[in-house]
Amino acid sequence: MTKTKGLFARALMLAASGLTLTTAAMAGEQEDALIAKVVSAYGGDQLRNARSLRFQVESKSAFPGQGYTSDYVEFTPLKQDAQFDFANDRASIEAWSSNYNFSFHTRTVSVDDDIVAINYIAGNYQPAASPDYYTAFGPMIRSTDTLLAYELANRADTAEYQGERPYLGRPHDLITFEIPNSPPLTLYVDAESGWISKMSRETGFGPLSYQYSNHAKTKGVGYGRDFEFFVGEDANIVSLTQTLSVNTVRPSTFRIDRDIVEEPARVDTSEMTVDEIADGVHLAGTGNAYTMFVDAGDHIIGVGGYAGLSDRFDAYKEAAGSDKPLRYQVVTHHHTDHLGGMADALALGATFVTPANAVDNLNTAAGEDIAEDRLMIIDGSLTLGPVEIYDVATNHAESYALAYVPAGGVAFQADHYNRLYEDAPSAAGLGAVKLKEAIDGLGVDVSTLLSAHGRAPIPWAAFEAAVAAYNPDPCPSGRAICS
Repeated sequence: MTKTKGLFARALMLAASGLTLTTAAMAGEQEDALIAKVVSAYGGDQLRNARSLRFQVESKSAFPGQGYTSDYVEFTPLKQDAQFDFANDRASIEAWSSNYNFSFHTRTVSVDDDIVAINYIAGNYQPAASPDYYTAFGPMIRSTDTLLAYELANRADTAEYQGERPYLGRPHDLITFEIPNSPPLTLYVDAESGWISKMSRETGFGPLSYQYSNHAKTKGVGYGRDFEFFVGEDANIVSLTQTLSVNTVRPSTFRIDRDIVEEPARVDTSEMTVDEIADGVHLAGTGNAYTMFVDAGDHIIGVGGYAGLSDRFDAYKEAAGSDKPLRYQVVTHHHTDHLGGMADALALGATFVTPANAVDNLNTAAGEDIAEDRLMIIDGSLTLGPVEIYDVATNHAESYALAYVPAGGVAFQADHYNRLYEDAPSAAGLGAVKLKEAIDGLGVDVSTLLSAHGRAPIPWAAFEAAVAAYNPDPCPSGRAICS
């Protein structure tokens, strides 16, 4: 975390001088004056001299395209405890959530010269997937107007004034600046008060909008007590309460908890692989995207539709020595992340086998309305040669297509359970419990479970053991954030 104290000092000096500029002023002076106004609004010396800041937030979060039904998205409780130690260039962000579908409790924290990710439900830690300060902690920086004011002053050399614009009926000055590992940030600064009302940025997900309001001060440092976050036009996070503490962060925060152990070795998913699971059944993929391909005689059936489907199909054909066409693509459920490869399937000539409630999202993902003769709606169950497909309900989706290959005893599922480790079980969540109940209710004989998010096949006995060990306590750690 780079701190340009000289730039911060210059902003404070300008704030103290009361310098004002017209729109015809020199660009550098205009940016300096606006930055000075922002710094002054958020506390001036109190912000500049703060050794640490702590933000404790309770919110409701939604995941567009990820609801239990395809009609609307449920809001999920989310608690965060974010602690920034400016004096030592480090941070800790703890997050907890629990609802009808999942529970998670994590903490990303600077420890010595590393950044680690702690999973309290699994009881282990690993190096953070993004061991860079701004990648690991950037989401909280962008969600907190106080931290944006701090970063703006420290990165004044990247700032560009963008003119005036009304926002919520009040005049605002717009200024763009940059932080590492992020597209440029555009701040909407209230022309009278200097408070940041909004920040926007463009990403691969489309336009993102961060809104801050109901500003107050704690020990002279300002912050917005209310926060909303939008992905495009969809509300994603709405805060309920937010508090700020100044200079209360303790050194003990930046340690791995005593009972947390290093996680076991993970299954290597770094390269594209094609594994033969049973006769005529292969699993192909990389990262967190896998597809089951089943040889049905003169054609292939695919199950698992994450983005990159064509690449996985090409890898499968090469490994299996097959030139057979992809005739059927099974759509497991309506969640949009599992439809990223549907345009590929359409181009490959596949007919889609899908729950009825996934059709609208399927059409959107495919980029066109799919012709009726290329749609097969699952009505309870259907059989396609060697593959049986059952429409079941779990806690994850009200209508879910479970694919089963009786000859190999293989079942394919997405989002309910994943084997992460080479030689150790992964903790089961409620989704695994409900999946087992659904499979038991079908009376089918499963020996191997596959996942859309992992390479390693899961022996049924190991899956049963994980479900038996399921802990329904939403706060197994007993930590303050969730106890």
